[in-house]
Amino acid sequence: MKFARDHGKPVVLSEAGMMNFTADGDALDGLEQQRGDQWVKRLFSLMNYQGPIPDLPGLHDLRGVIRSVVYIDLDFRYGWDGVDDGSFDFPPDTTWFVDKRLSRYGAAKASFCQGRAANGFTARCR
Repeated sequence: MKFARDHGKPVVLSEAGMMNFTADGDALDGLEQQRGDQWVKRLFSLMNYQGPIPDLPGLHDLRGVIRSVVYIDLDFRYGWDGVDDGSFDFPPDTTWFVDKRLSRYGAAKASFCQGRAANGFTARCR
């Protein structure tokens, strides 16, 4: 983002999607709703980032660098097409390839809609 800012270029976050936030058999089991919401809030916090950058002196204002976000609202447990046909399914116990449809996570969807509106995106939630 700093490179883009220094060169007057916008950033597009493409293929954004929650990964590795679901139950994985440890102390975080049952926290999927909370972790999904946290992921979305972190995504939108990047759009208004002001602060340090590792290995660089001083503080940096990166607000306004990210101009577009494309979120992949797909159930990745069934592969790249999201269809449960057995053709390219991921292991059922994986925590990386998950159902990341925002409709499944109420708080994350609400934060996503709020983030879009707060950052001036023209596309709105239904």
